[in-house]
Amino acid sequence: MAAVALAGRTGEVLAGAGDVRELLTRTERDRADALRSAADRDDFVAAHALVRLCAARLLRRPARSLTLVQSCDRCDRPHGRPHLAEAPGIGVSLTHTRGWVAAAAAHGPVGVDLEADDGHGPMNWNVAERACGPAELAGLRAHPDPRRAFLRQWVRKEALVKIGAAALDDLGRLDLPLHGTGTSCWRDWRLTDWSAPGVVGCAAAREPVALRTLSAGL
Repeated sequence: MAAVALAGRTGEVLAGAGDVRELLTRTERDRADALRSAADRDDFVAAHALVRLCAARLLRRPARSLTLVQSCDRCDRPHGRPHLAEAPGIGVSLTHTRGWVAAAAAHGPVGVDLEADDGHGPMNWNVAERACGPAELAGLRAHPDPRRAFLRQWVRKEALVKIGAAALDDLGRLDLPLHGTGTSCWRDWRLTDWSAPGVVGCAAAREPVALRTLSAGL
């Protein structure tokens, strides 16, 4: 079965998933409540609910029966790569950015990332030079819209980081082919691009990814 990935506006997820806070653990609710911005709290809650909905579809079981756990290898705080207590072999991933959320579940490692794109602002070449390899930089400099192309490379790399195929400190060594949108491959990983007005994203997994954009309801 293909990996399941869902993406949508935070408000649509909150409206379509019912009492989403009831899906979260006490630890997750406490983390959400500690955020200062109401928008950030909504994004957090929506993303943590959506990842359960993805896993529920993959496993064909109720979302309420799934417990999301996060732990850090470097400290005892409840963050880091997520997993399901009831199905540790299932890969899950979640992300959120300024009013958008996405999540994925697969029968193996999976990573998903989003970045907001308002279509404005200059290209940040300082960041690009740290995050991209020589071939990528050459492609970006020749691209008619380098800012948008760089965002696509960034979410692809972040998705690979989330599955453990790369490290944040080594993004510049991860010289991905520069291409348009769709599905591509890097080594054994499938990269499935996604976009909507104001946001770009990518899901990475070994298996095909069935990515659905939420418009109304879940």
